[in-house]
Amino acid sequence: MRRTGRLAAAGTAACLPRRRSGVALLEVVLGLALFFGVAMAILAGLSACVRSAHDMRLEAQAADLAITLLSEIQLGAVEIADIGPMAYEDETLEDWTWQIVVTPVVGNLTELDLTRVEIVIRNTPNGYTHRLYHLLTESAAETGMAFGGAL
Repeated sequence: MRRTGRLAAAGTAACLPRRRSGVALLEVVLGLALFFGVAMAILAGLSACVRSAHDMRLEAQAADLAITLLSEIQLGAVEIADIGPMAYEDETLEDWTWQIVVTPVVGNLTELDLTRVEIVIRNTPNGYTHRLYHLLTESAAETGMAFGGAL
């Protein structure tokens, strides 16, 4: 039995909504997967930026603390000797410690009587350590002045 044009068109049209709804569902699922993939990539990038900013803040604060301690050594306010690790007295710096390690320089520069001062700044909760090295002459080590200079 052969269908007429009108019946054939009606039979084909009846199948189209079912096929289109399946394609629409597939499009929605693919769209959601794409959206969540892009969202996860953006969140991972933001997380890396926040972590980097935190690390930079730690690094800058540790460098400031080390330079401040070196300045105190040069002014004679802090003794040039092996000290620490010591906690800071300031409550805002409760996670930070400092240490001074003094080592005489041995080698080609012995005629200058140099002493190497190593300042170690640590932030224990974050596991961060910053080291600053500075050379002082023996006369500077005795007077507390860097390279024996005057302020």
